[in-house]
Amino acid sequence: MILSAIVLFVLAATFGLTLVVLGVRYHRGSLALGLGHASIAVSALTVLMVHIFRAHTVFLYNDAALLFFLALAGGVVLLALRDGGRPPPMIVVGLHGSMALVALFLLVLGYAHS
Repeated sequence: MILSAIVLFVLAATFGLTLVVLGVRYHRGSLALGLGHASIAVSALTVLMVHIFRAHTVFLYNDAALLFFLALAGGVVLLALRDGGRPPPMIVVGLHGSMALVALFLLVLGYAHS
């Protein structure tokens, strides 16, 4: 179950990286790609939470889940800051992405040690 959450989070990170490239290089965003990124990430977080609540888990999974929730809150802020087709401020994007990548690293680290 954790492996499927990891795969979904990596897919969401790939979509997120594509959004960053669109924002930095072309100075535009994509609502459809952003919603796809968000829905995959929420699905992965749901899978992670189901695993945490159903099974005895590694503490790193709990830490990763907390960071993913904080990244989700940052994603909601990014959605609120969206202005037409223009990308949101890159500092907020960087914080959102950094939090999510640290959480993904913790999740992979917990999976490797379990």
